[in-house]
This record gives sequence, C-alpha cells and structure tokens, in this order.
Amino acid sequence: MKHDQAEKFVYYLSQAVVQMLQTQIRKTCFSKCFGESSFPDYLGKNDQICLAKCMDRMIEAHSIVIKASQEMQQNLQSQTR
Repeated sequence: MKHDQAEKFVYYLSQAVVQMLQTQIRKTCFSKCFGESSFPDYLGKNDQICLAKCMDRMIEAHSIVIKASQEMQQNLQSQTR
C-alpha cells in the first residue's frame, strides 16, 4: 500500500512541476516576445520563432536544474552512507 501511495505522490508531483514549467514559460516567453501588448490574433513567422526559441531555452534550463538536483541528491545520499 505504501508503494502505491509513493507512486501516486511522485506522479502528482511531476504533474505539478510540468504545470509550473508551462506557467513560467507562458509568463516569460509571452512577455519577452509580445511585451505589454495583447496577444495577437495571428502569429507571424518572427513571433513563432521568438516563442519557439524562448520555450527551448526554458525547457533546457529546466532540464539542467533537474539534472543538477539529481546529482546533488545522489551526492548527499552517498555521503550519508
């Protein structure tokens, strides 16, 4: 029973992280690419490129942070043994 609860917890936690990443991407990339103006009805090529590049950078940064935190966790675990 505890294993099932742990799996559910990890699942819901990962879902929350994905939602937070999506929200941060929206806030950051839309502000960067469109500024204070409202979202346009049509995305031009430059708008699409700006959003794609910004999203790629945000996802790459997220991956780097996840990898670093996993390495830190492994280091801490090996030190406590």
